[in-house]
Amino acid sequence: MTPALGLAAISILLWVVSMPPWGMAEAAYLALVPWLLYCLNQPRWKPLLVGLFLSSWAGWIAVLYWLRHVTMVGMLALAALMALFFVAWGAWTRWQLAELQGRGYLTRLRVFAGCAAAWVLLEQLRGVLLSGFPWAPFALSQWERPVLLQVAAWTGSHGISALLVFFNLLIAWSLWQRFRSSTGKSIKTWFSPELYTALGLLLVVIFLFFRIFPERLQQEPLFRVGFVQPYIPANLKWEPDEANAVLQVLERQTQLVGYMQPGVVLWPEAVTPWPALGNDLMRDWIESLVEELDVPVLMGNLAVFREIPSWYNAAFVVHPESGLATEFYSKRKLVPFGEFVPLRRWVPFIDKLVPVGDDFQRGRDPSLLSLQLATRADALKVGPLICYEDVFPHLARASVRAGADFLFVATNNAWFGEGGGAYQHAAHSVLRAVETRRPVLRCGNGGWSGWIDEWGSIRYVLTDERGSIYFRGGGVVGVKRSSIWTGRLSFYTRYPYLFTLFCGALVLSVIRRKHFLLV
Repeated sequence: MTPALGLAAISILLWVVSMPPWGMAEAAYLALVPWLLYCLNQPRWKPLLVGLFLSSWAGWIAVLYWLRHVTMVGMLALAALMALFFVAWGAWTRWQLAELQGRGYLTRLRVFAGCAAAWVLLEQLRGVLLSGFPWAPFALSQWERPVLLQVAAWTGSHGISALLVFFNLLIAWSLWQRFRSSTGKSIKTWFSPELYTALGLLLVVIFLFFRIFPERLQQEPLFRVGFVQPYIPANLKWEPDEANAVLQVLERQTQLVGYMQPGVVLWPEAVTPWPALGNDLMRDWIESLVEELDVPVLMGNLAVFREIPSWYNAAFVVHPESGLATEFYSKRKLVPFGEFVPLRRWVPFIDKLVPVGDDFQRGRDPSLLSLQLATRADALKVGPLICYEDVFPHLARASVRAGADFLFVATNNAWFGEGGGAYQHAAHSVLRAVETRRPVLRCGNGGWSGWIDEWGSIRYVLTDERGSIYFRGGGVVGVKRSSIWTGRLSFYTRYPYLFTLFCGALVLSVIRRKHFLLV
């Protein structure tokens, strides 16, 4: 048990520090190597799987530790569930690597590719299983490394995960061969074909980055955008006695941003204490402030239709001349046990266990918002994403396919505290920007707020004088967009399931050929 736990712990530690907010992205290239070296020695199954589960559970606790601000028990349970996916991949890899010694180079590559494909399929599975939680795919480790990110425009972020896993397998095999060689052959074994293949992969990715680099120079101004971070504590947001104070903060911060002459102002998720649609007093207050500002506001807010009754976590646009547009975007991916209770219809007594109240209504389509700016003759189409919707690739993809010129993420990360949650959340927006080749504008209640361009480069982050994203304030930046990608769809956006189908076919082919490795 000790070697299994120790080597798995080293691998998981490297995986953890490769993730935001730790930012050691290069650790991802070697994260799986210690554990793979252990697997290549064909250890017994029980210590291998138990050691991997315990280490993975601890690793996911470290990654999801911000969730303790919402629910400690839920965080521990969710981390245990996520660890099972690591264990499933570990079991598959242990099975595939058995008896690989002495097989040909092409056979080894097929097995390694099958292991990488299995990782992709498991990432896809946890994105849909039990409402889906695709948080922190392996690709997230590269959110500040635009060179590798460009692969996502063809394969989605899962292609980056596959490359990282494949690279780890190549390095692990090269090292294993080196360790197993005799002294007389030690120099020769450093020059294994797997090592050359790993280096070749890096060269291909670097070539791809520089191949598309000229596209980044062909940009056009879009607008000046103002970010408003009211930073209202989560425990005060819905307190009736605090409502007037919340509105005063929002008004003051919006006016300060307005002095910087933005073309549009962004507000975060559910920004006001009462619904913008369904509460006439709240609507009048918002429209009066926007008219005074004389620039449109994109905001996250609530809508309620009391005669049904039905509630929506929504996004709106408010223009100075026409006021609040009644057409709104409704959140498509609701938070289980936060915005709705699963199985409520079939298990009535669950309301006593989870007192959430009435469920929010789910949006069914992208519902783009039309943003008319004083500096443009044509209206821009906005693809809103609310809360953690930018974690789900298919939601951003659907918005762009519907015609979105840019994506707008309105969120309330004050629930996460001031740890790594906001950075991890923002990193998913980087992946969505590259996948869809659309700029992403994010506005959080207390951070992370900023602009990410079509190539995943973080062009602006709202910070205070200490460099912290966690503060009350605002800022303005001039946003540009790629003239090449205006009105065009990336390969991944047009054919989103092609890479997944390829991975599925690859896994099936490896299973069918497994008996050739055992004879």
